[in-house]
Amino acid sequence: MPFSTFGLLSWGLLASFVDPIIAQQGHYFILEGGNAPLVIERLDPIVSPGATSGHVHSIVGGNGFQSSMNFAQAQTSTCSTMSPKADKSNYWMPNVYFQDPSNGSFIRVPELPYHKIYYKYGTTANTVDKDIVEFPQEFRMIGGSYLARSENATAMGPYGSQLGWVCHGDPTNNYKSYSAVGFPTGFTSCPGGLAAALTLPSCWNGQPFNIASPSAHMAYPVADGLSGCPAPHNVARFPQIFVEYWLQVDTFNGLYSANHQPFVLSSGDPTGYGYHIDFLNGWNVGALKSAMPTCQPGNTFNPPLSDPSCFGKLGGTYTSPEMAACTVKPTVNENVGWTYGQVDTSYPGYLTHGGVLDALPGCNPIQYGPANAQPMTC
Repeated sequence: MPFSTFGLLSWGLLASFVDPIIAQQGHYFILEGGNAPLVIERLDPIVSPGATSGHVHSIVGGNGFQSSMNFAQAQTSTCSTMSPKADKSNYWMPNVYFQDPSNGSFIRVPELPYHKIYYKYGTTANTVDKDIVEFPQEFRMIGGSYLARSENATAMGPYGSQLGWVCHGDPTNNYKSYSAVGFPTGFTSCPGGLAAALTLPSCWNGQPFNIASPSAHMAYPVADGLSGCPAPHNVARFPQIFVEYWLQVDTFNGLYSANHQPFVLSSGDPTGYGYHIDFLNGWNVGALKSAMPTCQPGNTFNPPLSDPSCFGKLGGTYTSPEMAACTVKPTVNENVGWTYGQVDTSYPGYLTHGGVLDALPGCNPIQYGPANAQPMTC
């Protein structure tokens, strides 16, 4: 099988995710958010529209976010935790909790003050992939499955989500890094943070999202261009979204051993294989189409996204204080281990402000697998 844009570029990004970052320009850009998520609560307008969702999510993006959404609602956003003003989209992922080995209680893991969201639209030859088009107005998708409890080489491999977790060490102080597809083990501290990485699919079959089969309308590419999308998902190809989610786990140093894996996703997943990302499109019509041919900072941030070659002529970008100030009050009345207005500290030794929980919010008993978890309702 030939190498694909996804295979080469994502493997390169994942390598830098594990190893020291090498500055490189290219046909992709990185969105970095403010100091905190937009909101943390049990909402998911894709899977559970108009209702409380099954598990807690960390939600970033535009402040038009609510339990039931369409493109018009996304467009009501007046601020965002992401920098381009043209991006009124929302992105969300499950929260991570620490389960205390001594008593089984849960504490939400503090998030490091950024989520990195990459938009990739280049070829293996480092040129613009002219077959890549912007998302339709009502587009939405999910990468990964919250029910997964074991590694699936096809779904999670180089032509899949490329799911990966890394405990980032500190070689100057003899702390190794540990990486795995699911939660890694063997460490007692992650001085550089614990992080997840996942790529969303980018090949579309032209059909709308179907809640009964949430991944059916999308597939991963195997080569450049629209021809690199497997039929019948070769109706259109979109920018590929790659997300890094960073956590400060050194808060819990000394509370677990190298042989114990104490972290759990909010869906009751102690394996990490059930990590997933939801995306609901809110980009201004024409913005990505205008930016992709000329915006190529790669991971150098040069030029900045405020440059005319990127989004300078498309509304510009929010400042860091503006992104940090963009929040939405929770609408679900429950303790999820987070307090509205809270900003997690990036320094170890500080607990989150939401306190200790006896159980994960919602109906989310721990399900170890390796078979897929059973959906829970309550």
